[in-house]
Amino acid sequence: MSKLTTGELAKQVHVSVRTLQYYDQRGLLRPTELSAGGRRLYSDADLKRLKLILLLKGMGLSLTAIQEILASDQSNHVLALLLEQQEQQLRAEQAANAEKLRTVRQVRDGLSDFAVIPIQSIEDMERIMTNKRGLRRIHLNLLGWGLLIDAVELAALIYGLVVGNWWVFGAAMVVAVIFATVAVRRYFTAVDFICPACGSQFRPDFKQAFWSRHTPKTRKLTCPVCGETNYCVEVLRHESAQH
Repeated sequence: MSKLTTGELAKQVHVSVRTLQYYDQRGLLRPTELSAGGRRLYSDADLKRLKLILLLKGMGLSLTAIQEILASDQSNHVLALLLEQQEQQLRAEQAANAEKLRTVRQVRDGLSDFAVIPIQSIEDMERIMTNKRGLRRIHLNLLGWGLLIDAVELAALIYGLVVGNWWVFGAAMVVAVIFATVAVRRYFTAVDFICPACGSQFRPDFKQAFWSRHTPKTRKLTCPVCGETNYCVEVLRHESAQH
């Protein structure tokens, strides 16, 4: 079995040597062996693990989360769910882009006689072009609330420092806590999680979900069905489940 040096491995996956050295230091990607001169040597299995790490990193997961997932007893199930969600997202984007292209062509072909363009086509284009899909919309909404709350807190802090009156700051903090609680609760009413151990889709207890460790796409939760604690994958709750 051929062995790759750090430089050769870095060249194959288009990352820097320093990145591989950092992964080694963190224990995320250890070399299979060291040469007599102390050089790191990597196997084909190491190459496959590195490609998986880079794929997960590209999906928005932190190195800490990747390390915990790969070390988990349910790592294969978590990875399968994450990749399934990624595939669904890519297919949805592909379908949306195909619909955009169809609508653009339809409108373009009718420009010579604008009056004959069906009004439904124009409405479809507006809907498609402005629509924010599923989880991305929810995440952006949560981010917007966070920025607004930060702005209120900062303004109240500056007012307190300049004027010397801190009751405004205290009131702002109370309002910020209320707004933050409302925003987070709205988020948790819009999403469910899939357990990698049993495949159940569930809504976690608010307290557990709020304090759980998480990545952009997963949360470390205890499944109410099988009782296993794993990184569970976030999915958009069906509209029928929200009513």
